[in-house]
Amino acid sequence: MMLAALLVAAILLIVGIFIAGTVLSVISQLIIGLVIGGVARWILPGEHKLGWFATALCGIVGSLLGGMLAHHVFRVQGIRETALNVLCAMGVIWLLGRT
Repeated sequence: MMLAALLVAAILLIVGIFIAGTVLSVISQLIIGLVIGGVARWILPGEHKLGWFATALCGIVGSLLGGMLAHHVFRVQGIRETALNVLCAMGVIWLLGRT
């Protein structure tokens, strides 16, 4: 009985660590996306018809798209990945801001 309780506790601890790590990863990606959106909008010339919330969402989408491209297509990391994130966010802001 004691062994079963220890086994269940160990499994719950592992699952809890996995869930906490996933949640923290998502939160960090959202924060990075917000920053990327702000940088992309600052770099992109011209007037944009997007508010701050739409810019933040564009940054998040661009950051996620850039991250996928960086890891799976171009296999780059670091500053090149960040540059690709900003470029993708600029593209999303440009596409949505011209309507």
